[in-house]
Amino acid sequence: MDSGQQKAGVIAVGARVSLRDRCADDVDRFIHWLTHGEWRLLDAPWESLCEQLAPDEETKIRQQFLDGCKEEPPALRKRAMIVAEDDHLIGLVNRYPHERFPDLFLVGIRICEDDFLNRGYGTEALRLWINYLFDNSTVHRIGAATWSFNPRAIALLNKVGFTHEGTERELALWQGQWQNRLHFGMLRSEWELKRQTSP
Repeated sequence: MDSGQQKAGVIAVGARVSLRDRCADDVDRFIHWLTHGEWRLLDAPWESLCEQLAPDEETKIRQQFLDGCKEEPPALRKRAMIVAEDDHLIGLVNRYPHERFPDLFLVGIRICEDDFLNRGYGTEALRLWINYLFDNSTVHRIGAATWSFNPRAIALLNKVGFTHEGTERELALWQGQWQNRLHFGMLRSEWELKRQTSP
């Protein structure tokens, strides 16, 4: 990636998707995602499943998003928008610190456009994000978590190279059934080995 791309807010570029900083033009699509898309059914739906935002809530979220776009992003990004061919905005990735060990990262991904599910976009986007975080930091470990009712996320994490490290059994009661929370992790040494052996 050349310096011009970095200045333009492009974080990583793959064959089919790129990761870039969010900008004010993204706000309408971001607001749309909060009430649309299959992702809401699989990503803690008791928090995400919303059919319509109250006007004051939408105004608050919109303003927070726009204010965030005005801030200088940190050298190591905390989030990025996923852009597919033809500059089509399809989702986002993020990282956040572990509650006890801030030098360890936890990551998340959402493909919010249903037409781009099950087509490899999420796999490439998460690989780009993991590579970016390991390449640009000294982080020792990256973790992720998902729910037992989300087979797509489980398959994605396995495909990218995460190891299933444990399960919190029957952690959340949802629609009459107890759901497990699954934890995954990748060590820097595992990532480095995978890069060395990948074609």
